[in-house]
Amino acid sequence: MKVMTHRWRLAAALGAAVGAALWSVSATRAPAHAQEAVVVDETLASVNKELITRSMLRRAENALRRDLQEQFPDDPAKQEEAFARLQPRLLVSLIDERLIAQRAEEIGVMPEIEAQINATILELCKQNNLENLDACRAAMERQGLTMEDIRASYRGQFMRQAVYGQDVYGALVEQVTNREAEAYYRSHSADFTEPGEIEISEIYIAFTPETMAAAETRARQAYGEIKGGKPFAEVAQALSDEKRASRAAGGKLPTYKDDQLAAEFKAELDKLKPGEVTPILKLEKAYQILRLDARRPPSVKPFSEVRDLVKRLIAQQRADARIRAYLRELRAKALIRLADPYRNALIEAEKAEDAESSAGRQDG
Repeated sequence: MKVMTHRWRLAAALGAAVGAALWSVSATRAPAHAQEAVVVDETLASVNKELITRSMLRRAENALRRDLQEQFPDDPAKQEEAFARLQPRLLVSLIDERLIAQRAEEIGVMPEIEAQINATILELCKQNNLENLDACRAAMERQGLTMEDIRASYRGQFMRQAVYGQDVYGALVEQVTNREAEAYYRSHSADFTEPGEIEISEIYIAFTPETMAAAETRARQAYGEIKGGKPFAEVAQALSDEKRASRAAGGKLPTYKDDQLAAEFKAELDKLKPGEVTPILKLEKAYQILRLDARRPPSVKPFSEVRDLVKRLIAQQRADARIRAYLRELRAKALIRLADPYRNALIEAEKAEDAESSAGRQDG
């Protein structure tokens, strides 16, 4: 399946752990009456009365180990080093994901997110030529994943997008001034440049091993008639293959972007002025003659057309620090209780974030 790229498997593995924290709540929510409580798992934290248990943390740890094994398949020492560095943050990550899920519920985006998940999985199945959800589910299970792994992965991703989009990115975009946006636009003009376009026509004569000689004779005839002044379109309609779609249009092909052309064709066309033709080109199964009809150079989109995009790009560059601050705000507003061994988990996590942020500024 195309879905089983490393990047996709990473998201699925982490999503499985996060999904457990987000969607096992019905089994772990604090009971209304203490005398009815049944101990089903050890509670490590509660987030506005929603519980995070040891089994959830264990699933997150297992997911992290699987990912590290994929990242460093031949280096167990590096796997262990990375696990030791990341594992202490998993509980805080589960707390943050729970807070994001609660915020997503609060702003009313969950129905839209579930619909988005359904559409994404259907497209996933389609891309992998799987005829229905059962076939898709079976293919996932062969890779050691479940449908809920996949749903949990996308759910976490889409919830973050929705919550950050409303609560973080919107404010950041508004803070970007037009002057800042214009300066970014001028210094990154290549990012807003449309590739050049090229219009070409063809004469296309296919061959088999048995018909190659006759096809070459026909191609030479076409080339001679063009050089003799006969209109290209007439020659194409007379001598191109009858089954070739361009024949009816006098050889005219769709407009191509410069970066869509194969290197060998681009090299030949770059030698031409509009109206000129290439020599006879021998392809694997055909002879071809190309005419350059028109060429439009690359063009930079005007700032007025990309202003909003530029502001979003600048906002994204500033988002990491703001997201860290936003998550701290969510934690500060929430009722979070931690079991004794994890009492200082949030404090330690924030200290680590501050140290990394300071180191990053110094490196910069």
